Amino acid sequence: MNPANPETFVQWARECGKLGLVGCSSGNLSHRPDRDSMLISGTGSWLSDLEVDQVAHIDIEGVEIFNSTKPSAEFRLHREIYRKRKDIDTILHFQSPSATTIACMGMKPDYNVIIEIPLYIGKIGHIPYIGPGSQELADAAGVIMADADLVQLANHGQVVCGTGFRETIQKAVFFELACTILIKSNFKAIPLSSENIKLLSQYLRKK
Repeated sequence: MNPANPETFVQWARECGKLGLVGCSSGNLSHRPDRDSMLISGTGSWLSDLEVDQVAHIDIEGVEIFNSTKPSAEFRLHREIYRKRKDIDTILHFQSPSATTIACMGMKPDYNVIIEIPLYIGKIGHIPYIGPGSQELADAAGVIMADADLVQLANHGQVVCGTGFRETIQKAVFFELACTILIKSNFKAIPLSSENIKLLSQYLRKK
């Protein structure tokens, strides 16, 4: 796990804005500094200029809020994923342009058009439209992300998880790049073959 204080959390939240993964109050970021609690951006906050007093600290298993900041309305989604994934400590809900365009098209293309998708992300899930902030959405994300690090939310955006801020945000950037390539190629970009993906797995093990 990657322990973090609110200042570090704010630094990486702002990086999400710089990288074009979120705009204005869209998106939310969370981090699990210990087994039982998480830091999460506050409701209505902008990740691009987040301040320390806009970071909520809440219980993962219960409903206790440890400071005075109201958490993002998507706290249930983050909480459910952490309950299912003991191996990760960071979750980003983002809305990058190309990825969100595809999420609004009802498509499930082969995203493996660049090597970074199979190397760093792997399986990508899809969830049909479910109202934001709902327990229903949280439950669906918990099920899908039990064995997937990234999910497309129809007409909503993306959720990605990982170990540490850097790894998690990198996955989001790589996914946006793949989606941009798909759109610019009019979905004619040729994905990697299953054999080449297997060879990449061998390459990763040798690094």
